Amino acid sequence: MNIVVTERDKKLLRLVACLAIIVIFGMYLIRPVMKNHETLQNEYDAAEQKQQEYQTQIAALATIDDIIAQNKAALNTASEKYYKGDLETRQMDDIITGIALENGLFPQSLTLTEAAPGAVSAYLAEQEAAQTDSSADTSSDAESADSTDDTSAAPVQPVNCVYIGTATISAQGAVTQWLNFLDEVEHRYKGLRVTNFSIADYDYVENNTQAVSTNLITGTLEIYMCVSDKEADA
Repeated sequence: MNIVVTERDKKLLRLVACLAIIVIFGMYLIRPVMKNHETLQNEYDAAEQKQQEYQTQIAALATIDDIIAQNKAALNTASEKYYKGDLETRQMDDIITGIALENGLFPQSLTLTEAAPGAVSAYLAEQEAAQTDSSADTSSDAESADSTDDTSAAPVQPVNCVYIGTATISAQGAVTQWLNFLDEVEHRYKGLRVTNFSIADYDYVENNTQAVSTNLITGTLEIYMCVSDKEADA
């Protein structure tokens, strides 16, 4: 059987061969390239979105720094009335004994208790009363009556992370020296508060057998400390 291939058949065969080559080329070359291009485009879009997020965060850093600075300033202002950190009993001893010696008192004994969380409403009320004394003196009688009749005032709330230590000191000295001690605690040491004290006559004999009459003063103080959560958990 003889097959006669005409010129037209040759052209069709060439066309089919070209189409087959194009199909094979598309399947094994163009399609992977297109798929790889799509993957790269998705990665590029994700990277660009991430870059925009970073730029937004960088732009917000200045605002965050301002907020941190404001919070630190507010914390410092709120803790001005207290000693910073959890004081050890040795440090409490140094503070109270130092004040007594500065005012001419001779400490005989000092009993200390470690600081523990406590309510500070009485302390804050006393501090606020001291700060408003001058303004209260200049107020009118009508305003004083209004403030007296106001029974809906909110009570002073305890401050978080405030620890209170107590100290009982017995010291020899004159009444005027003890009054100076009280005055100094009131005006210079805002983290201290004298809760009670007693004064008794005290007679003793010195080494030269000379009798001496003085006073034995016993006082109890509270020491207020501002302790952070981290220090409190330690």
